[in-house]
Amino acid sequence: MRILHLDSGLVWRGGQQQLYYLADGMRKIGVGQFLAIREGSFQAARLGELNLPIMELNLSSEFDLRSLFALARIIRRFQPQIIHAHDSRTLGLAAVLRATGCGIKIVAARRVPFSIRHNPLWKFKYSYQTNRVIAVSNYIRDLLIREGLQQGQVEVVYDAVDKIPVESKTHRASSRQRLGVSDAEFVIGCVGQFTSEKGQEFLIQAYTEILDKYPDCRLALVGDGDLYEKCQKLLERLRLRHSVILTGFVSDLDTLLPAVDLLVHPALIEGLGSVLLKAMAHGIPVCASRTGGIPELVIEGETGFLFPPGNPKGIAQAVFRARREPMLANQQVECALSRIRSN
Repeated sequence: MRILHLDSGLVWRGGQQQLYYLADGMRKIGVGQFLAIREGSFQAARLGELNLPIMELNLSSEFDLRSLFALARIIRRFQPQIIHAHDSRTLGLAAVLRATGCGIKIVAARRVPFSIRHNPLWKFKYSYQTNRVIAVSNYIRDLLIREGLQQGQVEVVYDAVDKIPVESKTHRASSRQRLGVSDAEFVIGCVGQFTSEKGQEFLIQAYTEILDKYPDCRLALVGDGDLYEKCQKLLERLRLRHSVILTGFVSDLDTLLPAVDLLVHPALIEGLGSVLLKAMAHGIPVCASRTGGIPELVIEGETGFLFPPGNPKGIAQAVFRARREPMLANQQVECALSRIRSN
C-alpha cells in the first residue's frame, strides 16, 4: 500500500503531531508513504526525522494551481492508492485531483469543531469525493453527520499519545530550572496557540483570584499566535506579569511538562484537546472546559475537573478544588493513565 499525506499547516500543533505518529507507525510496518507539506513550515525538520520522501509545496489555498500540478506529478510518479488529507485546504486539492479521474481513494481528517458548510465546496469535497472522514472525537462525528455526511462515511479515531520516556518523568528539577520556578511554587500550565478559541484570556482573568487564594502559584502560558500580544497587555493591565511565564512556542513539550503541577485547558470550543492526553500521560492532573470533545477525555471527578467555557470564576473554582483535594487529583491521574492505556 502507498499513501500520499497532505498537510498545509505552518506551525506544529496537535494535527501535525498526529501526522508524525501516524507516518512513523505506518513506516514501521512497511507502508509506502509520501508527504506533501507547506513550504516554509515548521514541519519539514520534524517530519524529516522519519526518512520518508517529502516535498514542500505552496498549498496556500484549495485553488492553488501550482500545487495542484505538483501533486499530479507526485501521483504519477508515486502512484498512491490513498490520499490522506489532514486539513480542509488540502482536502479541496485532493478532491479536484480525484474529480479529474485519478481514481484514488481519499481519507480526510477532521479535528476542528467548525461547520463544514461555511465552505461553499463542502458537498463536493466531503460528500462527493471523500471516501472516509476520520473524526477526532464523537463530538466531531456527530457534528459532521448533522451537517449532512452519511453515518457510514465517518469514523472516530482518537488522538494518540506517545509513551513518555522514563527519563522525562525524572526531569522535574531541570524543567523547573528552565522555567525559572522553585520547588516551593505550584505551577499551573496552559498549552496552546494564542487564538480566540483557546481561551487564555479567561484563564488570565481567573488567575487574579487564584493568586489571591494561593500566592505560591505560578502560571506558565506555552505557545504563540495572533493574540499573544493582547494577552501580554492583559497581564500588564491586571498587574500579573511578574507571576506569569510566557514561554513562546515549545517544540518538545516532554521537556517542559515535568515542571507542571496542574494543566488547565480553557478552550471555548475544542475537537478533542490532544494536549490533555499529553498531560495525562505525564501524570499531571487536568482542569478543562466542558465543551466540544473534551468531556470524552476529561470525565468530571474521574479523570479530571471540568468548568464552563469562558467562565473565569468556574476556572478558579476548578483549580481550587484540585488544590484542596490532592488525593482526588492523584486518583484522577491514575484513572486517566489507565484509560489512556486501555484505549
